[in-house]
Amino acid sequence: MYIYIFETLLYLSYAFTGGYLLLQFVPESAKPQIKVPFNLFHYSLLAIPLFSFMTILRMVFILRDFAESMPFHEVLLIVLTDYDFGNAWIWNLILCTVMFIISQLANMQNKYVKWALAIAWCCSVLAHGWASHPAAFASWGFLAQSIHVAAVSIWLGVLIIAAWFTRGSWRWKAFVKWFTPLAIGSMLLIVAAGIGMMVILVDGYLNSWGIRYGEALLLKHLVFIPLLLLAFMNGFLTRRSDQGRNEQTLQWWLRAETVLALAILILTAYMGMQEPPHEGEFSPPSPSPLFTYLHGQAAELSLEWHWSLSSISLMLLGILTLGLLPACYAKGKKLLFMFLAAVTVAFPFFGLLLAVH
Repeated sequence: MYIYIFETLLYLSYAFTGGYLLLQFVPESAKPQIKVPFNLFHYSLLAIPLFSFMTILRMVFILRDFAESMPFHEVLLIVLTDYDFGNAWIWNLILCTVMFIISQLANMQNKYVKWALAIAWCCSVLAHGWASHPAAFASWGFLAQSIHVAAVSIWLGVLIIAAWFTRGSWRWKAFVKWFTPLAIGSMLLIVAAGIGMMVILVDGYLNSWGIRYGEALLLKHLVFIPLLLLAFMNGFLTRRSDQGRNEQTLQWWLRAETVLALAILILTAYMGMQEPPHEGEFSPPSPSPLFTYLHGQAAELSLEWHWSLSSISLMLLGILTLGLLPACYAKGKKLLFMFLAAVTVAFPFFGLLLAVH
């Protein structure tokens, strides 16, 4: 359980540092009055190698089960020197340490310092992509993972900082003028890179729903739907209606958007610790406990559509609640919106799982 928490915190660290660095390039007149504790940026830089080291430790403990006679430090050295994710962690440690020292000693307002930190951050993301699942299965997999992490981090990082650390005027019109195109571009990159990683990792999207990895992937895709809808309403509807004048309400909706994004990060962290359904690389996957509970024990996971009244009903209810979300947003029904968003995800999730056998 702890590894999922650390992986989620790792993604949050990338998001916060990426968003913070991007905002350094934005003029004060084009962004909200943000007050971020400067040390929080430093802690987030150090958190990247700290939280990613948990994956190293996990592998060390796994290997020690097969080589109990070897000392812990020797197994650790093997992981760091002989495995790609071990090499990537060393590079990340170096890069994040350099970024920490530069940000401590140099003036962050200096354009050369900002560019040096931004380039080092991009190199850190590439190192993370080098150590990922897609990189292990395809030569271009590390690029897809890196683009995915970078796009999520930049979009979500700015969103988190704006939603949780704004302590003055929002300057909403000027902010959304550049943030909305940035968010759209990031979403397009996220989708494109995500499809690329699916091509690499998932042999049969439908068949993957019978195992933990595929179920988490399906749930992640479903959470993405209300997140996109809320992002659209926050970006376009507020700009066309009140130009962000109702700042307290606006901030609540932006924070709700970060909560939905956090759910996706948690699912991504969970998937990162599961065996992907990649043909020929591992033994045939066994059905997940949830799939076994819904359908009983299956001899093999070759799934086909078998719609039933219950699965169709759940899907229709999910579509209905999705259609009610804009009305909840317009009328300021905040808690009802979050409840219906959860229903919009949960009902189709179980409906789709019930519809395959």
